[in-house]
Amino acid sequence: MNFMTSEPGNDPIVVEGYFPASPERVFNAWTDPDIIIKWFGTAPNSLHSAKIDLHLGGVWEFIKSKDDAKTIGFEGQYQEIKPGEQLIYSWCHVITHADGERDASPYSRVEVNFKAKGKGTYVQLIHSAVRSEDARLGIGGGWNASFGSLLDVFAN
Repeated sequence: MNFMTSEPGNDPIVVEGYFPASPERVFNAWTDPDIIIKWFGTAPNSLHSAKIDLHLGGVWEFIKSKDDAKTIGFEGQYQEIKPGEQLIYSWCHVITHADGERDASPYSRVEVNFKAKGKGTYVQLIHSAVRSEDARLGIGGGWNASFGSLLDVFAN
């Protein structure tokens, strides 16, 4: 299923979907680390770990993979939190090497809007300010896959 509504590679990346759950439950799926691990990423259960400090200015960190040489993940800071309605946060792709040195992408912005629709929730994600087309293609594909996995979470 394709959830991406923007042209691949364009800025912003726009991904939209309908989920058979209340806005509060869908919002919770975006803010509870135990649930995020089930759906975030290019495949279900593909995260190594997820940490969330859900308050204005709080940070989040998702670790995609970790070995002796490096840790690869994503991190950011919450800029707007309206439970059941909206999340806005910064986003950065980070590689931390065994010696502690970090390689990080420039920060981008993620806005997630939740709107009640019938017996479910319509979610619109706008990921903007991703500087390279290659990064936008990768991020767009990741969000598309994540929305599919999130739909499976609510279907089960």
